[in-house]
Amino acid sequence: MLGKCTGGVGASLVVDIAYLKEAIRTWKGIKSPEAVFVAACKEGRKPEAQQSKSDAIAWFEWARKNRIVIAMSGEVVYTPDGEAVALTEMMRRFPV
Repeated sequence: MLGKCTGGVGASLVVDIAYLKEAIRTWKGIKSPEAVFVAACKEGRKPEAQQSKSDAIAWFEWARKNRIVIAMSGEVVYTPDGEAVALTEMMRRFPV
């Protein structure tokens, strides 16, 4: 089955397995876990938690480049004035 995956080694394999685990946990009536896994491999699907994390990292990199924030720790970002603000609040205030 791993031969069907385009990048089925290392970190990408871990992401594919995490996607399958999330699908099994949250979807109803999966008839073919193998098909879900192969689709994750071929299409580069990520678990929802990882997708939102990737979105937050992309937003932070954009915001730092535009000098909106200077640092991030967990779910908190820091403005150039040193103010600590929730990441979700800043993403709402400054959409990409």
